[in-house]
Amino acid sequence: MNIQQQLDGFVAFFSDEQKPLSVDSFEKFGLQGKLTHYQKGALLMTQGCPAPNLFFITQGYVRYFNVSVEGKEFTQSFASAPSIAGSTRAMTRNTPALFSIEALDEVICLEFEWRNFFSTMKQQPGFLEAYCQLLENLFIKKEEREYAFAHHSAEQRYLDFLDRNPELSNKVPLKMIASHIGITPIALSRIRRKLGV
Repeated sequence: MNIQQQLDGFVAFFSDEQKPLSVDSFEKFGLQGKLTHYQKGALLMTQGCPAPNLFFITQGYVRYFNVSVEGKEFTQSFASAPSIAGSTRAMTRNTPALFSIEALDEVICLEFEWRNFFSTMKQQPGFLEAYCQLLENLFIKKEEREYAFAHHSAEQRYLDFLDRNPELSNKVPLKMIASHIGITPIALSRIRRKLGV
């Protein structure tokens, strides 16, 4: 997959059905993006460091995680292609990232410096609408995750994970899934035995 194909996918991702963007109009503003390849285990961005870039993942999958002062890892979420990744807080406030993003597979993505990208693209018909819809979806997922921790059993949270991430269920290490749904790997093993998974 070459950079033109990557760019086609990115423009389509940020296009509103009523006001679609075009690659030609996108390129005339000089927003080329940097095509980057990350090996499994590599970090796209690191907790505690500046993270000014927006990533458009076109191949592979990643996890968002943070590490406590005691050195314990907490898996916040997962994302698989096609999707965007990055720290909104770090990009918009120019502050260090509160988490890291790790490639769990070979990842290919386009990288854009956020401030330049947003200041240019916010003037394009369709972009803000698509961006707002993207943010809405992220907020909805956050609300549903918080509700699940308060109201769903660990078994139900695991079943929800399988339902929402069928492509990741056999690819992601169980300890990461356990961390993501808020239980220990031993507890997850018990749930899987009970379910016959």
